[in-house]
Amino acid sequence: MFINKKGVTNIKTAVLFFSRTGTSERIATKIADGLEISPIRITDDKNWNGPSGYIKGGYYASTNKSVNIKVNGEYKDVDQYVVVSPLWAGRPAPAICEFLKQVPVNKVNLVLTCNGSDVESAFTKYESTIGKLKGHFGIVKRLKDEDERIKDIIQAVK
Repeated sequence: MFINKKGVTNIKTAVLFFSRTGTSERIATKIADGLEISPIRITDDKNWNGPSGYIKGGYYASTNKSVNIKVNGEYKDVDQYVVVSPLWAGRPAPAICEFLKQVPVNKVNLVLTCNGSDVESAFTKYESTIGKLKGHFGIVKRLKDEDERIKDIIQAVK
């Protein structure tokens, strides 16, 4: 059972994230703080550091290559998921794609973070392969509205 930091239960929500540079981690933490729960990190078995990691990440995402993941917390007994991922080559990061194979996608609110890509077309394309998500949100750095978008996400999933 998920109980927020004040001991009040509402909709049981888990906030999970994968992050290469720290952006998705920061956003997941802000969302989790707003829901008064702790975020859960998803890791994989690859080294994505540096320029070669960036290139490798784009290749893995664009070719839908699998990675082995570890979910560093309890996430199974919830009503919904908020999953935060960077947008890599028009898709969520490979670790998040693997995670989404393990949960019902109709319980997933997917948050994609990027610098300036078209997240709406990414959602449309991705949902055509995995099915309809419960909700989807994009946080685009160049729009400079991160905190406003996070408030919208928190309101939508409460």
